[in-house]
Amino acid sequence: MEIKNLALKFAIKLLTLRRRSVFEIKTRLQKKGYESDIIKQVIEDLNSYKYLDDEAFAESYINDRMNFRPCGRFIIKKELKERGISENIIERKIEELISIEQEIKSAKKLATQKSKTISEKIEKNKAIQKVKAYLQSKGFSFDVINQAVKNKNVYHNIAEDSESNSE
Repeated sequence: MEIKNLALKFAIKLLTLRRRSVFEIKTRLQKKGYESDIIKQVIEDLNSYKYLDDEAFAESYINDRMNFRPCGRFIIKKELKERGISENIIERKIEELISIEQEIKSAKKLATQKSKTISEKIEKNKAIQKVKAYLQSKGFSFDVINQAVKNKNVYHNIAEDSESNSE
């Protein structure tokens, strides 16, 4: 079998497992030892078959991330950049697919979950700082974090823990 066909077969196999960006396919083909002219031809073929589409990849990635492992815009941007998606596609898709309300809702949910795991021995202000630091590590902006920790469930869990500690 011709080298190009082997490379194409390998790339298609990768795409059957999950969507991938152009950059990811190039990288995997390079690691497999294919030469740049073969990789270029394979990428062109995959584009002509409409198997590769960085915009569709970014859209799918953002939707999956927000539905299954929620995080903030900063993390999503970083992860998409690592996958070789261009800055303008990232910005456009994030604006299109993630509303501030949705991001705040995700942050509130994560903040509530985190507040339940914080030790009862910690004072309320330190507990809130821990929740804020956790949300920051998940890629949320300060505005979104501040909105999320205003959530009554977060304060209730922390206040509940503090009260039970003082009894």
